[in-house]
Amino acid sequence: MGNSLKATWIETLISQYATETYVLEKYRNSLDPDNPEQSEEAETVSGMISDMRYAMTWLKRGRRPGSRRGVEITDVYRQREIFIKLSGQGMTDAERLKLVEALLALSDRERTCFLLHMAQGLTLQEISHKLNLSKRSVQMYVDRAKVKISKEFL
Repeated sequence: MGNSLKATWIETLISQYATETYVLEKYRNSLDPDNPEQSEEAETVSGMISDMRYAMTWLKRGRRPGSRRGVEITDVYRQREIFIKLSGQGMTDAERLKLVEALLALSDRERTCFLLHMAQGLTLQEISHKLNLSKRSVQMYVDRAKVKISKEFL
């Protein structure tokens, strides 16, 4: 019974965080990026949103985000399958495995930027806002990932 109460409490907390994240995103989108004061406010709100997403990920997984132990490993494979399906390429099992290995060899930042850009179709600007990085840094991570992955397939 203790576990079900704990799960209910965690699920409630995750739901509340998700609702408030949506409210913050809506508020951030209403700010004028050309106004210096509102632009600064938008950066602060983006940081808050990022922190809330981090906390939600921690609550959902039961451990610090970024960890590659246990369940997170299966999540990595699920993300790779999404990329393969979205790529529209008919790949053999050997090619698919090679791609998964290449993606796992990337740094966390390279993999995240690459998948957000290539698999989910986000622009570099959208990724930079989502991860609180400069657009140039995102471009660098995506470019490095592309080079590393293409080396595996030559």
